Amino acid sequence: MKIAFVASEAFPFAKVGGLADVVGSLPQALKKLGLEPTIFLPWYSGIQGYYVGESRFDFEGQSEQVGLGHLEHGGVRYVLVGLPDFSRERPYGYDDDFRRFVRFSLAVAELLRDFDIVHAHDWQAALLPLLRNQGWFTGRTVYTIHNLAYQGTWGSQDFYAWSKLPGETYYGAGLEHNGRVNLMKGGIVNSDAVTTVSPGYAEEIRSPYFGDGLDGVLREQSYKLRGILNGLDTDYWNPADDRYLSQHFTVKDLRPKAKIRAALLGEFGLEDNPTLGVVSRFASQKGIDLIADALPGLLERGLNLLVLGSGEASLERTFAWMAAHHAGRVAYAQGYNEALAHRIYAGCDGFLMPSRFEPCGLAQMISMRYGTPPIVRAVGGLKDTVRHGETGFLFEYPDATGLLWGVDEFLRHPNRLEVARKGMKTDFSWEAPAQQYADLYRSLR
Repeated sequence: MKIAFVASEAFPFAKVGGLADVVGSLPQALKKLGLEPTIFLPWYSGIQGYYVGESRFDFEGQSEQVGLGHLEHGGVRYVLVGLPDFSRERPYGYDDDFRRFVRFSLAVAELLRDFDIVHAHDWQAALLPLLRNQGWFTGRTVYTIHNLAYQGTWGSQDFYAWSKLPGETYYGAGLEHNGRVNLMKGGIVNSDAVTTVSPGYAEEIRSPYFGDGLDGVLREQSYKLRGILNGLDTDYWNPADDRYLSQHFTVKDLRPKAKIRAALLGEFGLEDNPTLGVVSRFASQKGIDLIADALPGLLERGLNLLVLGSGEASLERTFAWMAAHHAGRVAYAQGYNEALAHRIYAGCDGFLMPSRFEPCGLAQMISMRYGTPPIVRAVGGLKDTVRHGETGFLFEYPDATGLLWGVDEFLRHPNRLEVARKGMKTDFSWEAPAQQYADLYRSLR
């Protein structure tokens, strides 16, 4: 069975969030099950593929030419779609992102005629199920929501003026939502199956609180919605041979963690106190502001805080100020550093993840795999993966009081070493999720 994965990110070639980890790992697991996955990705600046030819697609009433590239990684074939407006510094975050990814979807649609399943990911590829229903290609479609907060919306008049899609797709094919084009809604309505990245999130997004305005649509389409928990690349995230660690350890021998911890505290000039780590984007979703609000309580409890991340400028300034005014207790590294992230997962005593909502989350899985119990909010994939008092700690309320309650549960647990060991023993590999996806694909044929 030939499967086309269409997405805006795939690790290790382009990564902004967890979408890249899924698209980079799941196809490799599917290949082991005998399926034939191919990943379609924008040919971003810096990706070293080799040119194989050209394709054409219609845009703004004209025929456009697009260069095609090819590479292989992990035994999986990639097709690189070489539109000129993807030759930029980063994958997205530009004013014309909507237009760029509509062009990407139109270009990819011309290449999908030989696939049994087209698996489209997030709003950037959400137009593809509609294009299939408009006759651009055959095959069944699966649409995965990685984060409902980003839906791909645009003014309807402009969209139909430059896309040249039939006007009836606005109402008749489900693109209209609150007077605007909504690509994610179109993906949900037009696909044969809809998945999201954890069972908990699949349940939550059908409620008004978590539904971001699409809860009614998701309730109507719930017959084809299911949550499949993301996996983790357990070869890459492996404390037994992690290339970024100076010491390696296993669940049977955790003693090297103490040396990693000592080096980490020394690197950042932190006192020898229980240390909580954070590796995160600085966005409202992630609840990073709750950590800042809870700082007085964390310090009163004798804890250190080590934070790696970037995003909202106001939060970056806040954590820089905290580190400057609480030297020895708080450390902040701005940006993202892969090697440091691995050392934080391995060397801290606990890991904070106070998300307001979390479709799945990988950081809590990684911290458990590295024997560092997570303290997380009980939402989405966090509550699906962390067992309170057994493999980590859950708290309910998205405020400083709730976070500190979870921290207190961590501090007073009589045997945190056993919690760490149980977390390390939890199977977060892609084996079971890949089988669920394979079963879903086969059910659609």
